Amino acid sequence: MSAEPTNHGVTEVMMILSPSLDALPRGLLAALLMAMVLVSLPAPQARAQETFPNAAIGIIDMQRILRESTAARGVDSDRQQYLETYNKETAAEEQSLREEQRGLAIPPDAAPTPEMQQQVQAFRGKVAAFEQRVAERRRNLERALSIALSEVQRTITVIADEVAAERGINLVLYRSQVPLFDPRMEMTEDVLQRLNDRLPSVEFPDPASIDENSGGQ
Repeated sequence: MSAEPTNHGVTEVMMILSPSLDALPRGLLAALLMAMVLVSLPAPQARAQETFPNAAIGIIDMQRILRESTAARGVDSDRQQYLETYNKETAAEEQSLREEQRGLAIPPDAAPTPEMQQQVQAFRGKVAAFEQRVAERRRNLERALSIALSEVQRTITVIADEVAAERGINLVLYRSQVPLFDPRMEMTEDVLQRLNDRLPSVEFPDPASIDENSGGQ
């Protein structure tokens, strides 16, 4: 019986792209977008006041906005398409590496020749290059997602500020933060309708065209 060849790192990198990229579930889209909105909410201008203002609260259901807004749905759909393409490419490269690995098997009663050692070393280089490509695809897809979502975030922030100003609201909270509230505080419908009208879609940048200095991360 022939001894199984050492994988030299192949097994550890097999199908690394799918779990790494698919680790961005739809729920994370909401978390990422909510975090950006929280950071970027405009600070109120300082006003000379003798007393602290009473809170006029508005509520936004960000999960619903991400489920129902055409722009956010489009971003998620584009990400899934790139992910499926990358997974297919990765699977093909993985299969090629497996076949090459089997060809490098050395019988247990045979000593490796210098030529065999060179082939093994070259194979290790291919595995390292494969790992690097997978990691780069993952990083670039994450950057592209963040860039696309940042456009949605900016528009939501502007619209939420408009709706809040129209209603005299000076404090906006996410529905996930407030278990109970007066339905009259709900802003989601107005924000969602204006978002769909103003930003029906967002261009998802090609991850392959994104470099290390691209924004969004």
